[in-house]
Amino acid sequence: MNLFHSLRLSSSSRIFPAQWFRAVETLVVVLLLSACGSGGSPSSSDQPIVSKISITPTTPAPIVVGTDEKFVATVLDPAGQAIPSVNVSWQISNPAVATVDSNGVVKGLANGTANLTASFGSATSDPVTLQIMLPPSQPPPRPSIATVEVMSASPSGAVSVGNQVHFTAVAKDAADQPISGVVFTWSSSAPEIVLIDPSVGLATAKAPGTATITATADDGTSHGSNNLTVLANKAPIAQMTPNPTSGTAPLTVTFNGATSSDPDGVIASYSWDFGDHLPTGTGISTSHTYQSAGTYPATLTVTDDHGATATTTTTITVNPAPGGTPPPPGGTPPPGGTPPPIGAGWKSAPRPGTHGKDLFGISFVSATEGWSVGIDQAIEHSTDGGHTWTIQNNIVFNGATAPSPAAQVDLYDVFFVDAKTGWAVGWPEAIFKTIDGGATWTEQHLNRAPWIDRSGPKGSPDGVWDHWDWCEVWDAAAQTCSKKYGSYLRKVQFFDSQHGWTVGRFGFMFKTDNGGTSWTEIPNDSTVRPLPAPCVYPAQNPLAGQPRPAVTSYNPHLFTVDVITPNDVWVGGGSEADEPCDKGWLRMLGHTTDGGQHWQFLYEAENGGQLEGHGRIFDLRFGRNPDGSGGLVGFAVGGNGTSQANVLQTTDGGQTWHQIRAASYPTYDKGFYGVAFISPSQVWVAGWNGLVLHSEDGGTTWGRQQANTTDQLRRIFFLDVNTGWIAGQHNNLYTTSGGK
Repeated sequence: MNLFHSLRLSSSSRIFPAQWFRAVETLVVVLLLSACGSGGSPSSSDQPIVSKISITPTTPAPIVVGTDEKFVATVLDPAGQAIPSVNVSWQISNPAVATVDSNGVVKGLANGTANLTASFGSATSDPVTLQIMLPPSQPPPRPSIATVEVMSASPSGAVSVGNQVHFTAVAKDAADQPISGVVFTWSSSAPEIVLIDPSVGLATAKAPGTATITATADDGTSHGSNNLTVLANKAPIAQMTPNPTSGTAPLTVTFNGATSSDPDGVIASYSWDFGDHLPTGTGISTSHTYQSAGTYPATLTVTDDHGATATTTTTITVNPAPGGTPPPPGGTPPPGGTPPPIGAGWKSAPRPGTHGKDLFGISFVSATEGWSVGIDQAIEHSTDGGHTWTIQNNIVFNGATAPSPAAQVDLYDVFFVDAKTGWAVGWPEAIFKTIDGGATWTEQHLNRAPWIDRSGPKGSPDGVWDHWDWCEVWDAAAQTCSKKYGSYLRKVQFFDSQHGWTVGRFGFMFKTDNGGTSWTEIPNDSTVRPLPAPCVYPAQNPLAGQPRPAVTSYNPHLFTVDVITPNDVWVGGGSEADEPCDKGWLRMLGHTTDGGQHWQFLYEAENGGQLEGHGRIFDLRFGRNPDGSGGLVGFAVGGNGTSQANVLQTTDGGQTWHQIRAASYPTYDKGFYGVAFISPSQVWVAGWNGLVLHSEDGGTTWGRQQANTTDQLRRIFFLDVNTGWIAGQHNNLYTTSGGK
């Protein structure tokens, strides 16, 4: 109905037009306000129905005082759907700890806890617990380092060879107060005397002398130092108590070595030789039964933790049983009884099983335990001084998987740094490491050629896995492989458990600074390893007198390496000459003092070099007296298989070499393969046709020792003046009398 039509005026009312319009205007306003409601408040029917309010994050991280954290409230209807654009009210239970604004931003005020809630109408969220924390304190700036004090765990500042000592360093400020958190790098002025771990300051005494140990702070300039004197390792003292020392056969004797001692270490092993040519014993105590009458020299050999040995001998007298035959004069058992005691000359040890392959390398860590390696993956282990051997054949390959049957890897050398850790090398590019005494050998692979059925002597694959599959260059005329795939490694030696070198034919050299985890090849180029100086053409040649180009094929072969320190290294070998300049082998020695970056090379004198004699260098050794006195002396031995065997000697650390010439030096028409010496005066060499020579005066005079074999003797190793071993063509040899 029209508003104006709804007005009802009494007949008695007189309203003038202007008054009438004002009344209508007032009435309209009143009616409009009544229709819209008073005060602007929404009716309950206009509010959303809220079922739940949730706050995120529900488990916030601690809020640092002075920082803000944004929270979001989600409003849900009974169906669980979010209701948009709802302005909730925020509340915080502890305003002294934190505040919250209308947008849900919480500001941390003080250390403590508070609950945060959001509400709308009658709905309120679950509280969220807030943890307000003080900001972390900032450490004061580190003061400048004024001094560095270096201290040794050795009160006297001296240790014996083989021992380890820990160094510590303290940085101090100008007020002589210690500074915490400084990291030091350690170095030694003479690593060949004291080798130190650069990160932890653990020093290992390598040779007699004095070295300065320096700790450099992490600022790169502040440093301090202290000296460490290394004393020669003192030999142990061997003592035994036998019980009884005499009696009637059969006689059981108990031997006890508990009174043996070591003045600067501990006894590492005990080896018993009962003097009757029967198996020896080990351990601090043992017992043995003598079956026959006789007089027997029972010997105890003790080895300390740094390899020094000592022996003691006592006589055991065994009388014949009643009615038995007395021993003949001199104490030798009667015919048919126990053979004479061992100790004279060299003895041959039986090979395990059917093993009869050539042996090339041998290494012992004590008078009882050692290893020998050879052709067709031969790895043999002895725990009784080389008297008996067992096969180790758990070899893990990391390169190509071997077919079965396959041409086996040939091993040419082995080297152990302790009773657990050792390496064996060979061909093709074989590098194996053990960390459990040889129970498992794992290949440290470089670039070994894979097993492939390659061309045999007929020029094509033959379907047979044999040594032709490793051959790269086949000499049909000689029916031999003149060059094999991969590196042909002949010698390995380590300075310690981390730093080692291996060398081989065709000029290969590798080194490692991490125990063989990785091997670095020394570059094979003319700037690092030049070939011999060219010779000139002979008179009958049209180019007589003119320089002959340097030999370039497969040169030089390397057969030996001696690691004096990780960076001070000698190598030896020979370069194969060709017509018309020369035949045979041009010997070579190489020396580096910077880990292989630069080299000095020495060659045969007849070809413009400095080395006397002919033929390849097969082995070389450097050393000092056992007590560290004297200069560095070296011996290098070789030959070429057809000319006289020869020995080179240096007494000035390798600056000059001369061939030993003496009336007592025998003339032999082959060559020497190995050299060993425990002092500059005590030297042994071994070679072709069972040849073993010994000098007790540094090479002035020589005497031949009886090896009782005509086999080629490839490697000789001595632990002390009496105890030595040889890896031979078919057997290992051992001696307990210095070979005499």
